[in-house]
Amino acid sequence: MMPSVAGWLLCGGEGRRMGHQDKGLIAMHGEPLASRLLARLAPQVDSITINANRNQDRYKDLMRQHGLPACVLGDDTDLGSFQGPLAGLVTALRHTDAELLMCASCDTPHLPTDLVQRLREAQQAQDLDVVVPVTIEPDGSTRHHWVCVLIHRRCQASLEADVRNGERRVGVWIQRQRWIGVSFPDPSAFLNVNTPEVLHGQA
Repeated sequence: MMPSVAGWLLCGGEGRRMGHQDKGLIAMHGEPLASRLLARLAPQVDSITINANRNQDRYKDLMRQHGLPACVLGDDTDLGSFQGPLAGLVTALRHTDAELLMCASCDTPHLPTDLVQRLREAQQAQDLDVVVPVTIEPDGSTRHHWVCVLIHRRCQASLEADVRNGERRVGVWIQRQRWIGVSFPDPSAFLNVNTPEVLHGQA
């Protein structure tokens, strides 16, 4: 039997490059980014929670619109506010009973529909701590999508220690674990809608 996977949608940031707007609620083609990602990710996981540090009632409404339980949590208070995605990952690992945690940022609305299946199969094959998708960009460079990550719950202590020591870079923490990258063929599936130019198709 494959292990259970809890989905965790990261909407907790400040949205600095979006003029400090709540990025998950910004509309893309008339639909909030978080809503588009819920439609992609929820069918792939056993449960899903939104990590949001503001506008929590609006996120709960989005989840209800998708027929999902309105599970919305902010970063745990001892982690501070707006401390970046690692704080969201710590909070997620503290609040899930699932063996595996699938995290994704609200600004990646086109994630592959086989994302969780492929990452979970790779994790199970080698009993890894962390698995991340990798793509080859149009310029030939390799890109690791660090915030779109499958994490085993046993990583909680390591992650908390790094956060307490001031680490804020997801990729740096991951590379200290037993991890692997899984190749996906379409880099556009991991497009980050993190600036107004990308949102409006100018980049």
